[in-house]
Amino acid sequence: MKQELYDQIQTIETTHWWYVARRKIVFDWILRVLDRYADPRVLDVGCGTGFNVGYLGCKGYDRVVGLDVSTQALSFGRSRNLPLLVCGNGLLPPFQRGAFDAIVALDLLEHLKDDVYALARFEWLLQYNGSLVLFVPAFRFLWGLQDEVSYHERRYTAPELAQKVRSVGLDIEKLTYVNMFLFPLIWLGRTLLRLMGYRTQSVSENDLHPAWSNGLLQAIFAAEQPLLRHMNFPFGVSILCVARKPVKRGLS
Repeated sequence: MKQELYDQIQTIETTHWWYVARRKIVFDWILRVLDRYADPRVLDVGCGTGFNVGYLGCKGYDRVVGLDVSTQALSFGRSRNLPLLVCGNGLLPPFQRGAFDAIVALDLLEHLKDDVYALARFEWLLQYNGSLVLFVPAFRFLWGLQDEVSYHERRYTAPELAQKVRSVGLDIEKLTYVNMFLFPLIWLGRTLLRLMGYRTQSVSENDLHPAWSNGLLQAIFAAEQPLLRHMNFPFGVSILCVARKPVKRGLS
């Protein structure tokens, strides 16, 4: 990820429509997952500026470790007075086998050249009956400026992600596309940007919408939260996956 993008994220992640609405949807699932465990040990892989680590801390979870390869990103986390931050590679996490009850990897897998190996490492780090929550970008035809500046390797389809998650021995509990309501608008915007050759002075796509639309876009995106509790969407800009390491694997 471009270093200046961390500066932008740290500035806007509390108010930008995409970050705010994504948290409402993703943490609706994360918090229900964590309710399964007594005093869960949680790893946030690719924790970035540490916002999500701090958010879970405010919800009463005090054994949340943030892992990121970027020292710059972790410096933002330390400015939030977050004590459990580790500089390390998601492909070679410096922890013992079965160290965590839950692992959260939000917008991380798409950065890694060998995403299946990373999933296998996450499976190794999970306790039996442990949970993995993933959030990744969807559909190659939606490739855009944000993928370029974030150094993405790929975007996913739901069947592709399901196959990779299952290949490392995890069971899928929830798999759905997310951000369906804004899909046409985002597809159109990214198509126009491609036709323009990404000619923009913006650091990323985060500031390419008029300020007056921020609240409206947030409301539209966040409106998916109650629906996603009961159904899966057939398409969307991103994919949410909740998987679990089966207990039976520990009985051999």
